[in-house]
Amino acid sequence: MSSYYDDNFGWYDIEDEDDVSFYHQMQAESVLKICNGCGRKVKLRRQYGYCNSCANAIEMGMDVG
Repeated sequence: MSSYYDDNFGWYDIEDEDDVSFYHQMQAESVLKICNGCGRKVKLRRQYGYCNSCANAIEMGMDVG
């Protein structure tokens, strides 16, 4: 099992080869952007505005940005 980090989805452990392919696909579809919450330069899908850390904080009711 290997651990991977992605600014879209955060940390996850991958065992299946299909999941590794999905990870690489997400990385290929992502672009460098400034997160609307924390202002960090992150690699996100074009339609996303927040990195995983900020999205989690928003889901917990925290004020981000």
